[in-house]
Amino acid sequence: MALVLPTWADEAACRGAEGIIFFSPDTFETKDARLRRERHAKELCKACPVREACLETALATRETYGIWGGLTEQERRALLRRV
Repeated sequence: MALVLPTWADEAACRGAEGIIFFSPDTFETKDARLRRERHAKELCKACPVREACLETALATRETYGIWGGLTEQERRALLRRV
C-alpha cells in the first residue's frame, strides 16, 4: 500500500534529510539538545510556503508527535485548548 501525503507536502521545507529535526530521536535527548533541535526546525518552518496548511493538518488530525507548522506538540495542545 502506498503512503498518501497531503497535496501540500511536496512543497514543504522539511522534505528530505532535514525532516529528522522535526521529531524527537529514539534515544535520550538532553533538554539543551531538544531546544536546539526545535529552534532549528522552527527556523525552517518560518520560511516554509505551506506552513499554514501543515499546521491546519496537524491540528485537524490531532498530530501527537513532532513539529508541524512551526509548533511543538505542547504548543499545538495549548492552541487547541484556547479554541
